[in-house]
Amino acid sequence: MSEPSSPGPAVEVATACLQPVKAGLFVPRSDRAFARRAYRTVAPLGRSLLKVLAALVILTLGRSTLADQYHVPTGSMWPTIAPGDRILVDKVAYGVRVPLTDRYLFERSGPSAGDVVLFADPRGGSTLLVKRVIALPGQTVMLRRGLLYVDGAAQAIEQLGDGTRVEHLGSVTHAAGEPDLAAFGPVVVPPDHLFVMGDNRAASLDSRAMGAVPRELVRGRVLSVVYHHDAEGFDLSRALLSVD
Repeated sequence: MSEPSSPGPAVEVATACLQPVKAGLFVPRSDRAFARRAYRTVAPLGRSLLKVLAALVILTLGRSTLADQYHVPTGSMWPTIAPGDRILVDKVAYGVRVPLTDRYLFERSGPSAGDVVLFADPRGGSTLLVKRVIALPGQTVMLRRGLLYVDGAAQAIEQLGDGTRVEHLGSVTHAAGEPDLAAFGPVVVPPDHLFVMGDNRAASLDSRAMGAVPRELVRGRVLSVVYHHDAEGFDLSRALLSVD
């Protein structure tokens, strides 16, 4: 009987190819090393990206629910708020909303007469407006010769020694702009609505024209001016002014 012949070249190549499989290794070592290096490089970037995305989500929800800043382009609230002011709004002053919706998780009392509020335009659209609450549901509002009457009581205007004018709106005293001498009213504020006006009455589009504002459209209470910036640059004298 003749001896078995030695394996041919084809068998040797096949055996060599099967060796990684016998060892349980399906990827050449050079490729495995490259994969490990790539993972060590990409994994920290992925974790950082997730942190950034989480921060953006938290910031978005916070701005929608807790507080936010808004730029004021008009002078309807002058001199309390000037064109170019950026204002800080407390969005939980009157309750906590479901993020990114108009629905309340729970509501608080208010607003009160004299509060400066941010609200959605009752005529529709995405524009947010800033005005002062003048009267509450059931109250009667009218103007005569630039003087405001609430429930028949005149809200006195006083000129201070430095020439500035203030209005005594119930228990709230606030800066007053130019008066509007046109007669208005009387009108009664409907249930669940607010009558709002600008402090600069002669240049304010408010409840006299667009009607009382539904309470559900109020987005928050204005707390302060954060800073002022217009075409002439920054005005640091208005930074961090309280809005009363």
